[in-house]
Amino acid sequence: MTLQRIYRKLPLAWKTDNPAQSENDRRWLDLVVRNAAPFSDWWAKARIVQLAHPAPADLTGQPKKAQRQQNPKIEGLPTYGGLTETEIVDALQSCCNPFEHPEFAQTVNEAFVVKTLNAWKSYRFSDAISRNFDLYAHRKYSNVFLMLSTAPVSLNVDRVLPPDTLYRPLFNTDELAKTIHARGIKRLTLRTHGYSNDSASFFASFEQEADALHRADATTNAHAIDDDHLYIGYHWPSEKPLTSPGLWADYRRPEGILFKFLFVLSGFAGIVGTLLYVFLRLVGVPVLGQLMRLPGLNEAATWVNFSTTTALAVQWYWVIPTVFMMLLLAFWLLRVVVYQRDRYRAVHYGAPDLAEFFWRLDAALIKFRPQIGQPQSDRLRINLVGHSMGGLLLINVVRLLSERGSEDEGTLQPDSLLSNGTDPFCDLGQYLLLDNLILASPDIPLEFLREGRNNYVRSAMRRCRRIYLMSSDRDIILRYLSMIGNWFSEPSIQMAGLRLGNVYLKPLPDQADLYRPYIRVMLHSESAIQPTSSYDLFRKFNYLDCSEMQGDRGVGGVNSVPLKLNRLTALPIDLLNTCWFIFGAVLRINKLDVHGGYFQVNTLSFRVFSFLLTSNFLGDAEIKQRIQTMVQDSPIRFLPSQPWTMPKEIATADRPITTAP
Repeated sequence: MTLQRIYRKLPLAWKTDNPAQSENDRRWLDLVVRNAAPFSDWWAKARIVQLAHPAPADLTGQPKKAQRQQNPKIEGLPTYGGLTETEIVDALQSCCNPFEHPEFAQTVNEAFVVKTLNAWKSYRFSDAISRNFDLYAHRKYSNVFLMLSTAPVSLNVDRVLPPDTLYRPLFNTDELAKTIHARGIKRLTLRTHGYSNDSASFFASFEQEADALHRADATTNAHAIDDDHLYIGYHWPSEKPLTSPGLWADYRRPEGILFKFLFVLSGFAGIVGTLLYVFLRLVGVPVLGQLMRLPGLNEAATWVNFSTTTALAVQWYWVIPTVFMMLLLAFWLLRVVVYQRDRYRAVHYGAPDLAEFFWRLDAALIKFRPQIGQPQSDRLRINLVGHSMGGLLLINVVRLLSERGSEDEGTLQPDSLLSNGTDPFCDLGQYLLLDNLILASPDIPLEFLREGRNNYVRSAMRRCRRIYLMSSDRDIILRYLSMIGNWFSEPSIQMAGLRLGNVYLKPLPDQADLYRPYIRVMLHSESAIQPTSSYDLFRKFNYLDCSEMQGDRGVGGVNSVPLKLNRLTALPIDLLNTCWFIFGAVLRINKLDVHGGYFQVNTLSFRVFSFLLTSNFLGDAEIKQRIQTMVQDSPIRFLPSQPWTMPKEIATADRPITTAP
């Protein structure tokens, strides 16, 4: 059946009666092409529309170089051509290596061109290119892939794409689904990053992980990533503090918004400055004046010339500009540390884009394997690995993907199966089965694990088969900076000050091999489980306390201070780790990463992580035994998920001490 054209003929003409709209269309297409992966679905559609138009009048007569696509990887492809459907297909196919881009070579034909141009003419082109992620295949490792959210860090900054020497772009999700079907893939692990990880940094660290996971074990000669296992790195639009181009590009254009911000801030500064002036004038200075008359203080008042100094301090031109500059500095610092920017993008860009990937992947897999609705062994098992703010992102993704989020959780039992043999906790689609959730230093409020709070964290975690928590009490980023960043946004102070990633395991008195989860406030610690806590959810965690873990030969890791934690050593530990973390990074004399050292390939935590990737088909008892063997005689403390008695210190009259079923 021939696809009907809704346009008359080619080439398409620019709208001469509305040059502003034509210029906007050209800029939009150019933006799509610059930010899309070459030979991907949305790149191909944008190039088709460009090639269907002749060069606009303002480009006629310019050098030929100016009319070519500004992408050095694609030579000989003009930006505009005024071509017919057949000529467009020939031009695109001539630049494509069919062995490197087989899906592109197979899909881009005249029918594809006509469908794309129909969408353009019917004003549905934005829907036609609505892919909120790009997929890339590793050139060296056939089971390593990369996924990028298409959201940029700023509207004024282009995306940074992976290096072409390491990755080739896929056409769309169908190409990945064909790979999974053809190779008989049984497991998929998706790993995402946390706060302050720009594209270049993530590409480099992910490459190190891919190399390490494909390195054969010296004893067993086994690999952490087998042929039936895909390892996908997911980068959502995070940025570096202070140095990110998006921070400074935003200031170049919206002059009106900046003026409005300064105008409103001046008003607040005027109000606060006036109140401060009145207080100093009517209360502060008179009270201090009376105090300075006391014996012993009058000599000091004379020495500092108190009366003259206080008179100057309460002048209008001192108070209001000072208040304004302090407010301006505070708001500017909150912006350039990019914490709230990253948090917004993780929740509102990163999570929906990743959820869309799983939706599309599930639909594509059903397309190639329609006989779904059978045993869990035939389904694709998903491991989700998130660090820091990436843990918050994954929790939101599980919440979005859950098909039974509205059901009464109390009616769901861990050992109950649906009629099609699937576990109601783990079902993410017809073909996808959520297995392990691995959270490393998650930037999630501890208070979310409380009873009486119908929130997305508890709802999502209840639907994971196994949850592993890698945490550290010595993570100063979560302990201090996260608290400052969330002070104004979290509903309660406890949520801002106590994070799940800071939980540590405290030995029970006279029982060095038994632990309970605790969390340090400042100098003192308190039980992480309170009377209002969701007790069954705390039992679901497999705890890996890495607080004292260093890298091999003392290089790297998440800690550099070999001191045991108590009230006297708590603050010195934080100060020494902070100094070693900052100065070591500046001088490049170590690799200490108090917040993200779990994934350094020379650490024991990474070896445990590598094992967990292969544990999908193992029983809980065997997994527990293997981890205990790995961490034996090491600084890492392990508390597996199992029924245990509620500690006496958190028992109440309405919740007696019991052993969980």
